[in-house]
Amino acid sequence: MTKAPDLLVVGVILLLASAATYGTLRLTYGERPAYVHVRWAPSVDDSTREQLERVHSLTRAELREGRTWSYYLTDLSRDNIERLITNPAAEDTHNLHRTAFRVWRTAPRGPYLGSKPAWVATLLEFLIRAFLGLGGLAVIIAGLRTWRARFAPATGRA
Repeated sequence: MTKAPDLLVVGVILLLASAATYGTLRLTYGERPAYVHVRWAPSVDDSTREQLERVHSLTRAELREGRTWSYYLTDLSRDNIERLITNPAAEDTHNLHRTAFRVWRTAPRGPYLGSKPAWVATLLEFLIRAFLGLGGLAVIIAGLRTWRARFAPATGRA
């Protein structure tokens, strides 16, 4: 059976591998675009809307109903989201937090942008979860074994 300190080391290594894999994913692919809705003010005509879409990095426009359009927001910075939300031309938004100026955690995400292979990003996402889960499990088991060794009643084993 693996000793608790050895298991703890394995767990920490897996957690560090998860962090390194996450960093690789973000540096290589960036963040996935967020799916959002924007209802434009009645005064916004088509050319103004198209200009605002470019300014705020709103891509793959699709008319939902009336003045509401759906987009993939590619610039997820706080500044861009704040400028979009506070712009009088944007009457309402969906999937954007209107006071924290960020994308809602539950907002659907689009595919990664760029020319890099999508399967690599999918593999990296899988590895992040696998390393995180296995590393966390190893740390928990090591902690339980250590606790049991210190605080469990002596069983007479030598």
